[in-house]
Amino acid sequence: MKTEDLIKLLAADGAIPRRGVGFRLAWAALASATIAAAVLLPAIGLRPNLATVMSEWRFLLKVAVSLGLAVSAAVLALRLSRPIPAGDRIWLWLLPAPLALALASFYELAVMPSGAWSSLAMGHNALACLIGIPLFSALPLGAVLWALREGAPDRPAGLGAAAGAVAAGIGAALYALHCPDDSPLFLALWYTLAAMLVVAAGRAGGARLLRW
Repeated sequence: MKTEDLIKLLAADGAIPRRGVGFRLAWAALASATIAAAVLLPAIGLRPNLATVMSEWRFLLKVAVSLGLAVSAAVLALRLSRPIPAGDRIWLWLLPAPLALALASFYELAVMPSGAWSSLAMGHNALACLIGIPLFSALPLGAVLWALREGAPDRPAGLGAAAGAVAAGIGAALYALHCPDDSPLFLALWYTLAAMLVVAAGRAGGARLLRW
């Protein structure tokens, strides 16, 4: 049987176990996030004023955008794990989190004096952010790629990139518990750069590990 015929057959009868892949993905994400938090957060420490800032909108936005990216990327990954080709519009699943961050950044620019923009964007821990988020994302990325090996993607590299986005969202949410920089401008610059590193790693890993 030709590969094209096999793909059509699998797509027609729903033989790809989407529910199984979804369960593995959820389990892998939750388990790896728990382990990463248990191992890494005690090592670097929670921010001292965490209890205070947990009610502030900038901190809540930081966590919500990170988790929103992870959830939307997981939905995207499940779609890409099927052998049916997906159009470019499928990547719009990733839009809500960046859009929310962009709106918050514009609000920050509007309410803060222009002289403070640079310091807000640079923050106090830019380099630590570029190291910390990929570090917190490493175990989730490996676990998510493992979970997605049960799929049959039309574009393995694209699925790997989606896996990287899942892991980046998890890693950013965990690192946010340590990071003292809450400005949306800081997130838009440094959290985005760190997430892109993880997505690139996921894309490279997916191209090798998710072929079928």
